[in-house]
Amino acid sequence: MVSNKFVETLFEKKIVQDEALNDIPLHSGVSEKDGEFLQKIILENKFKNTLEIGCAFGISSLYICAASSQNEDYSHTIIDAFQTDWKNIGVLNLKRAGFTSFELIENLSEIALPQLLDKNKKYDFAFIDGWHTFDHVMIDFFYINRMLEVGGVITFHDLDMPSQKKLFRYILNYPCYEFLDSVNDIPTSKTLNVRIKEAFFVLPLKLLSTIVPKRIRYELFSGEILKSNEKLGLDGTVLAIKKTKEDDRDWRWFEDF
Repeated sequence: MVSNKFVETLFEKKIVQDEALNDIPLHSGVSEKDGEFLQKIILENKFKNTLEIGCAFGISSLYICAASSQNEDYSHTIIDAFQTDWKNIGVLNLKRAGFTSFELIENLSEIALPQLLDKNKKYDFAFIDGWHTFDHVMIDFFYINRMLEVGGVITFHDLDMPSQKKLFRYILNYPCYEFLDSVNDIPTSKTLNVRIKEAFFVLPLKLLSTIVPKRIRYELFSGEILKSNEKLGLDGTVLAIKKTKEDDRDWRWFEDF
């Protein structure tokens, strides 16, 4: 990984500072393990045109820029309508760490992303960590998918949230994407309801999968029973998917999830 003394100091002290150098407790950022996971993907693929939804104190931004800046002509775009509410500490931290090739768009992602698409912007890496409702993350993904280069990677934070898991079960059906990896910083556990269902239906499901059409199986059982979150890689905190080809789905395309 790229060593970033500035980030290491932030985690060590668990303090960030505003423009007046007032100390503020560090919270609401990616963990060190999550940040190193993002760096690993960027470094291995030599990604240099990166996009991020959400900034807060700028911890993930620091990890992303530290990795993408290994390319001379790197560029990082941040969409965060609420950076002022965070006392602009995310941007301040990037500047304090010596990064300059970044742009902050202070607007809502559902407004900013269509504008970027209209400008024919292209990216090879994206990190989505904004508003976490199912529909909002779906909107973020929809537009980023339109701008992501083939071979590019989209990563999502807070994979442990129910809204995220449900959405990713749908996205992982896209024929133009494949599961790349996930990081298990805070492993999640199955609900008692799911454990009971699995105990009773694991053998019948194996039999049904060979004789019953997929559509009917999904009508009879929940997706989490048919394909466990663990098997799909949805048991951690950050998920990464890779775009393998252009999105050429038919207008009638749909897959149960």
